[in-house]
Amino acid sequence: MLLWVKPTLFFMSAVFSSLHPTLQGIIAGRLGWDDLRPVQEAACTAAADGRDLLVVAGTAGGKTEAALIPVIDTVLKGGLSGVACLCLSPLKALINDQEERMLEICTPAGLSVGKWHGDVGKGERSWSGGDPPHILITTPESLEVILLDPSLRSDLARLRFVVVDEVHAFAADLRGVQMRCLLDRLDRLAGRPLQRIGLSATVGNPDEILAWLSGPGREAGLVTSPHRPGKKQFSFTLAPGRDEQAAAVAGLVAGTRALVFVRSRSEAEGLATALEGKVDRLSVHHSSLSAAMRREAEDSLSAPSSCVICTSTLELGIDIGGLDLVVQVGPPTSVSSFLQRLGRTGRRGGAARMAFVLGSDLDLLLAVGAIEAAVRREVEPLRPPSLPYTVFVQQLLLALAGAGRLPRRSLVSSLLSSPVFAGIPPDDAGVIIDHLVATGYLATDGPFLMPGPAAERDFSRYHWSALLSIFATDTAFRALTPEGEEVGDLDARFVAGGVGTVCTLGGRRWRIIALDPGHHIATVVGAAGGPRASDRRPFWSGSGAPISPVIARSVQGILARGRSSLPLARKEQAAIRGIAASIGSGILAGGFFVTECSEGIFVLSCLGGHFNRMLASLLLHALGDGPKVRASDLCLLVEGVTGPDPRGEVYEALCAVRTWPAATIASTLPLPDPSDWKYGTLLPLPLFTRMVAVDAHDCDALAAALAAAPVHMGG
Repeated sequence: MLLWVKPTLFFMSAVFSSLHPTLQGIIAGRLGWDDLRPVQEAACTAAADGRDLLVVAGTAGGKTEAALIPVIDTVLKGGLSGVACLCLSPLKALINDQEERMLEICTPAGLSVGKWHGDVGKGERSWSGGDPPHILITTPESLEVILLDPSLRSDLARLRFVVVDEVHAFAADLRGVQMRCLLDRLDRLAGRPLQRIGLSATVGNPDEILAWLSGPGREAGLVTSPHRPGKKQFSFTLAPGRDEQAAAVAGLVAGTRALVFVRSRSEAEGLATALEGKVDRLSVHHSSLSAAMRREAEDSLSAPSSCVICTSTLELGIDIGGLDLVVQVGPPTSVSSFLQRLGRTGRRGGAARMAFVLGSDLDLLLAVGAIEAAVRREVEPLRPPSLPYTVFVQQLLLALAGAGRLPRRSLVSSLLSSPVFAGIPPDDAGVIIDHLVATGYLATDGPFLMPGPAAERDFSRYHWSALLSIFATDTAFRALTPEGEEVGDLDARFVAGGVGTVCTLGGRRWRIIALDPGHHIATVVGAAGGPRASDRRPFWSGSGAPISPVIARSVQGILARGRSSLPLARKEQAAIRGIAASIGSGILAGGFFVTECSEGIFVLSCLGGHFNRMLASLLLHALGDGPKVRASDLCLLVEGVTGPDPRGEVYEALCAVRTWPAATIASTLPLPDPSDWKYGTLLPLPLFTRMVAVDAHDCDALAAALAAAPVHMGG
């Protein structure tokens, strides 16, 4: 049952006065508050009824305290000992930040807070034989470690609450499935339903995500904060080249405390090199840097003039404090990401300031499309996976790794009882297990299952640590100094350049002096001097996120109008008009627009990058041999159509593709490599194919989007 809880001021005094006196004193004395915020009032009221909650409030809207206050109140009033609350977070940096905020409230109350993730030393994160913390902050992967240890697992039996921070970062991918499995396992461990509290600033479909977090048959409430539009300031700078881009960033961040968001780790390193000597107190922050270097970058923002170049690692709810400016290099790929980044600034009552540094007029159009969608409060909806076969395999192997052997029937029944596996038929589960037995990943002993020789070979090293994550770990080389100090990770393909390579990592120059392929270690020493032309910019595997359908649709609306509804400067509006004019007259706010251009046949297809790349494959199949189709986030370009009416031929092919059902689309699209998914190679091919069609390609949604998009011919 879902209940929408509207924050009001009616019960404010009553709620505050009902809190434990110690907690009241901390809120008033330590935090300096004379009352709770409405969202915190509403969360306390709803949490008192024991229902699960999803708290949705803007960045710096008090969500952490909205979850923490009812938790601390319950612990103090009940005199609870042991781990009473488990906080799950998607990022290590976020855990470090949340620990400090929680300690501010918990320490005066006599409550302990602990954190556990891969960057925390073993001696600090283990309480075996000691007193467990009242509140434990960790990641899903580290929670798997705890649950595999019988002495630590038993300390979670007295849990009362589970708080999931930035729940939107989990909900739409396989890591979220793993996280939901962990919630169900914690319920079974505690012997009762634990109260779940999710926190988020940006969710496009909050009711559905609350239902996903809570599960069927449980009481749940949605707590939202009233939308209070604050002042926002945007600026746009076109900088087509790397030197121009660096000059623009340097001018923007001078004398400010700023975050500069870029699209990739490689871009972060490249921009840091280009800014060498041009920006005071410059740091870099991304996932391939050591914990010490990331922490150093975070701490640098306490200085009045500092700049951190970062990827999405600093996008989520870290409280950076009085940040002056956010610089976005290139357009944002989603409205959710845009709002998270914008929310890093304007936290102390001032205007939120974001400066865009863009490489082209098209980048400008995409950035404006994101802003317009945000103004209309359009945020990407999240769709949890429906057929997470790979997570089923992971959880199956984890259960057996922990227990040694289990009855097949009860194990399958326990796994399929989790709502996230509701889409997996029992017959499919049986097919998977039979396949794992046949391939040696499982062994049988009568009615019992146990890890097979292949599982022992591939996963059992280091206490089955390879099973902890749902994502495949790449073959990165750890970059270590001769003294053993960790610098970060380098891609295996990059270090193939060999000994002597000089590169940047964390904005600093390093020389590779030795490689140990057996242990994946690159020994590095600092390289003196400034950047040189011979230096190599590191790269890592993985592609950037595509432009979301929400931004793409917003862009099409702008092109149809020929202008933005934002109060842009004359030159920005002229740039947008120029793009619309170059496409041709007659653009509508929806559907496909087919016209001719100098390179071939142009198809405006504002479905977003993910669907457009699949549509290119479908259109290529419909056109037959000969033509080539190139896809981008907003359009397709068809080249090599040799008939008498190329535009009409593409039009007819597109009309035909629009009628294809999801099954035809699934059978037409190329099948990805199963090794791209961790545990993908362990699945029977028919089930892997079905999983790709349903969750990776989302063929049902693509078929619906195509059918709903009429085709128009341009002049």
